[in-house]
Amino acid sequence: MARRLVAVDASSLIGLSAIGAFDLLERLFGTVAVTKAVGDEVGAGGDLPGAADLEAAVAAGWVRVMDVGTDGPDFPKLAAGEASILRLAMAHTGGKLVVIDEQLGRARAKALGIPITGVVGVLLASKREGHIEEISTFLQRLQRYGFRLSTALIETALAQAHEPPNR
Repeated sequence: MARRLVAVDASSLIGLSAIGAFDLLERLFGTVAVTKAVGDEVGAGGDLPGAADLEAAVAAGWVRVMDVGTDGPDFPKLAAGEASILRLAMAHTGGKLVVIDEQLGRARAKALGIPITGVVGVLLASKREGHIEEISTFLQRLQRYGFRLSTALIETALAQAHEPPNR
C-alpha cells in the first residue's frame, strides 16, 4: 500500500512561514511533498516568507521535492505550482491530501475527488492535536500579511477552535 501523500502549494507554504507556523506541517504530517514548480514559486522573490524555511526543510528531509512528470492535465487556469500538486495527487495511488488555499485550485481538487485543506485547516488541526494553544493570533497574522480571509471563515474557524470571536 502506498504511503499517504500530503502535497503543499506555494501560497500555503508562504502563508505558514509568514505567520511563524511553517513547522506545523512537519508536526501534523511528518513528511510533506512539494513539486519543483511549487519550490520555484516560493523561491521566486528570494526574500518571500517560506524560501528559507522550505530550503531548510528540504535539507532536513521532511519536505520532499517530487517530480510530477509530463503526464496528466494541464489545468490552464491554475498557476504552475497549483497544477503540479494536483497532477501529483492524481498520480498517487494511496491516500492523499492537498494543502491549497487558492479558490480555483480548491474547486478543481474537489471536482477530482482529492481531499483538501488550507492554512486555516492546518491551524485547526494543530490546535486539536495540541501543537498550538490558539488559532486567533495566527489568523490575525495571516490577515496582516495579506491573506484574504472572509469574516465567515474566521468566525467558523474560531467557533471550531472553541475560541471567542474577534471583536
